[in-house]
Amino acid sequence: MRKRVLSCLLGFLFLVTLVAAAQDFPRVELAGGYSYINFNPNLTPLTSQNMNGGGGAFVYNVSPIFGIKADFMGYAVGTGWTKELQKDGYTGAASASGNLFTYMFGPQIKKHSGKFQPFGEALFGAAHSNGYGTLIRSIENGGHEIINVNGSNNAFAMEFGGGLDYALSEHVQLRPVEVDYLLTRFGFQSYSASQNNFKYFAGVNFTLGGK
Repeated sequence: MRKRVLSCLLGFLFLVTLVAAAQDFPRVELAGGYSYINFNPNLTPLTSQNMNGGGGAFVYNVSPIFGIKADFMGYAVGTGWTKELQKDGYTGAASASGNLFTYMFGPQIKKHSGKFQPFGEALFGAAHSNGYGTLIRSIENGGHEIINVNGSNNAFAMEFGGGLDYALSEHVQLRPVEVDYLLTRFGFQSYSASQNNFKYFAGVNFTLGGK
């Protein structure tokens, strides 16, 4: 009886080992590269602006398809908003240049086998900008430049989308495309609005752990 129980136990452990080996996957992913945002300020008379930057992401995979992702990006705003203000008859040059940072966390679902590995994500967190509040004050002031005003503010942010990784080797993947819908809710004082933005990312993804 004991031998039979021991044999069943050993057989079960062997089966578990085989299943675990068959489902082996990278525990950690580290991505870095270039990112672009088409930012829609939702603020008359301004139109959407192109923002360039980059950053990185960290993923801890808890199963063969499911992981927890942390995403950190930074962008710079050019002079496009200033030109838009001047075109609409404002008498001064607003201090429209600034930056934008996003810090988001959430689940990622990914296929971890083969050369082509698609993934999807839903991230939630915050965004920070040192230019949006100053821009609103400048519009309210007829386009005149605002001096010594702290326009920095934080906003809720969320992101939905996905992309594709191409495996170059066991631990190095090329990420040619990741596209996301990025929602932010920037405002200043009594003004608040939603900004519906488009985000693109491309870079390299490194995998650690697993086979």
